[in-house]
Amino acid sequence: MHIVLCGRLNKDVEFMTGRKPSIFWQVTWRFISPLIILVILVFYLVTQVQKELTYLVWDPNSEEFPTLASVAYPTWINAVIFLLAGVPSLAVPVYALCRLVFRCCKSD
Repeated sequence: MHIVLCGRLNKDVEFMTGRKPSIFWQVTWRFISPLIILVILVFYLVTQVQKELTYLVWDPNSEEFPTLASVAYPTWINAVIFLLAGVPSLAVPVYALCRLVFRCCKSD
């Protein structure tokens, strides 16, 4: 589907400029840019999963009240975060994968 949209983009650029985009731009739009975005997303998710989630609270036992103490969230909060942020984020890739599978099965 992405490659089909790039073909449409090539026609639009050709219509606007009067010239077809060079092979450099076509390769960049079709392969390099999506790959860079995927790598950035994966590395961001890996670094965020490795961090310990904390929040600041008042420390009543401190000698110099008021001071803040960093307290870790419970471990189950990662599941809640995945349900609230991860599942909706998977909707587009899962839909694209389903379309690809149905299109491949339909052509047989």
